[in-house]
Amino acid sequence: MNSEQAISAAWEALGHVLDPETELSVVEMGLVYGVEETSNGLRVLMTLTHPSCPMGGLIVEQAEAALAAVADPAYPVQIELTFDPPWTPDRITAEGRRRLGRAG
Repeated sequence: MNSEQAISAAWEALGHVLDPETELSVVEMGLVYGVEETSNGLRVLMTLTHPSCPMGGLIVEQAEAALAAVADPAYPVQIELTFDPPWTPDRITAEGRRRLGRAG
């Protein structure tokens, strides 16, 4: 698996991690800011809807498990949480807004 395939696999895996409050994936919610190759493997930069999100620990654990299931030993994955920039509902994808019943 090359780095492009590893990045694609990481995005695909994250697409199956659900925000328990909305039932949208963390990708649809716009919680994943990026997946990039580093000298140590892959880095996933993600956020939560709020720094004190009560489901934050669960979301990160589920993301780690999903990524571990597809990770190539040559490209280990590390999640980095950030709150800069802060998440806003504007980050929800058009498909996510549609599924929530909001105009997109």
